[in-house]
Amino acid sequence: MSRPVVTAMLLDDLLRVGADIVLQKGSLITPAARDWFKEHTVPVTWLEPTENKSSSLAVVMDPTLPEMRTMRLLLERIAGAVEVIEPPPGRDGAATATRQLCGMIHRQEAAKGVVFVQDGAVPACVANKHAGVRAALGTNMVMVEEACRELGINVLVIEYPTQTPFQMKEMVARLMASSSAARKEVAAMIESIEQGDGRADG
Repeated sequence: MSRPVVTAMLLDDLLRVGADIVLQKGSLITPAARDWFKEHTVPVTWLEPTENKSSSLAVVMDPTLPEMRTMRLLLERIAGAVEVIEPPPGRDGAATATRQLCGMIHRQEAAKGVVFVQDGAVPACVANKHAGVRAALGTNMVMVEEACRELGINVLVIEYPTQTPFQMKEMVARLMASSSAARKEVAAMIESIEQGDGRADG
């Protein structure tokens, strides 16, 4: 299994938006990132790598696409065995496959999930309707970092036409290294909304 890569560019992005720097122990630190740490005195939180090796990641993707075949190989280096869910043909294929993925997470058949689609709005909405699932649309590494830290997301939706394989691999590595627990205040708010049948104004 390959290690997540920490680059100076990633660290600059996190610093620019004021995000906490949370990294996985054992990450590969590039020489430029080592220099960055010498130049910046900022607190860093080091997380233990994920220990769950069996069915730790389920993904929705079309495995016939060349870019997705490459992505699958990269994901297997990050997470080991990957359960691939192929969207059925038709307009609602991505939503149907996303529901199947969320069912696996709810039944604890997979720890986390990633949905690779051209348009992520519907899959992200569908995923967030499932109990125990917190999904976010990953448009860049900083957004994924924020979603992992604040929400403890367990499903990441990636619009693959707008991302490079390296960017997608890094976003998934961050998801896999993160805790699945939301920040305490956010978790309490989510629980309150769920118990109030979705009412957030009471």
